[in-house]
Amino acid sequence: MMKKGLLQLSFVATFYFMLSFTASAQVEMIQDFMGRPIEIKQYVDVKGSPYLTDDWQAGSVKLDNGKIFEGLQLKYDQIEEELMFLNKAEEAQLFVDPIAEFTIIGRTFRRGYTPADGATPKTFYQVLADGETQLLKRTSKKIYEEVPYGTATKIKNIIENETYYLADAEGKLTKIRKDKKAITNALSNKKSELEDYVKANRLDLRQEGDMAKLVTYYNSL
Repeated sequence: MMKKGLLQLSFVATFYFMLSFTASAQVEMIQDFMGRPIEIKQYVDVKGSPYLTDDWQAGSVKLDNGKIFEGLQLKYDQIEEELMFLNKAEEAQLFVDPIAEFTIIGRTFRRGYTPADGATPKTFYQVLADGETQLLKRTSKKIYEEVPYGTATKIKNIIENETYYLADAEGKLTKIRKDKKAITNALSNKKSELEDYVKANRLDLRQEGDMAKLVTYYNSL
């Protein structure tokens, strides 16, 4: 009976040790991607929004090291090109480890492309079509100040600029316009097939959705 009791006691001790180890590992995993609390920048007296969305939105994040975190509350500052998340104390934080991509409101943003047109390695691009050739959209925002004629008061406006690119498998970018000629010329090795596809499906390549359909079709050829 004593041996049985000792075995039971040993099992209980082992169970609680494993439970403690698991909890500790989970805390460590959470701390891996948490940074110090930051103050969200106050864009005072500025017309326009610096964010992708003004409200916090549920999303997921993939880090460069392969770790994936689901169900985070995210906000993307498009002026600073910084992704923030809310911790359990509802404090805004930045990620310690580099981010490979994140998904928010049904949109995926990725970085790691060769910088072009004033972008940096940390610049995120929205992925409109994925595959060996990717269709990307970069939305850059800047604050411009102006003094209207006859006044001494400065007015701050957020100006938004959208640029589209095709990215190859090595991350090299080719800038394109939103029109048929620009896209089919950039994908010239399959130009005739693409023109037939545009005609058969009545695509309007001034529209993002139709641009994405064409690049997805190109990847299937």
